[in-house]
Amino acid sequence: YLPKPMITHGLRVSRSYRKAKGATRRAAVRARQVEEERGLLLDVRKQMRMELKRNTGLGWTRSLLVCKMVEMHERGKGPPITQSTRAKLTEFADLAKKMPLH
Repeated sequence: YLPKPMITHGLRVSRSYRKAKGATRRAAVRARQVEEERGLLLDVRKQMRMELKRNTGLGWTRSLLVCKMVEMHERGKGPPITQSTRAKLTEFADLAKKMPLH
């Protein structure tokens, strides 16, 4: 990443700068959502976490707990999705909902 440019305090608190910064953030989020909708994510783990988030209502952190329960490696291929795997994932998701985050 390139270093962030130095910005004066007056510019940083100006309304137009904050609007522009918010717009770029929203655009980046929207671009990620479009990629995910098209299925362009090649990272299996991230894709599984997104599906858990979408289908079970788990947050990002709790979906990581489910990945750890499945013992899924970050860069490895995901588990083969069969009916028994789906049942296990549902069970793990229910367990993750009940677990404290700390």
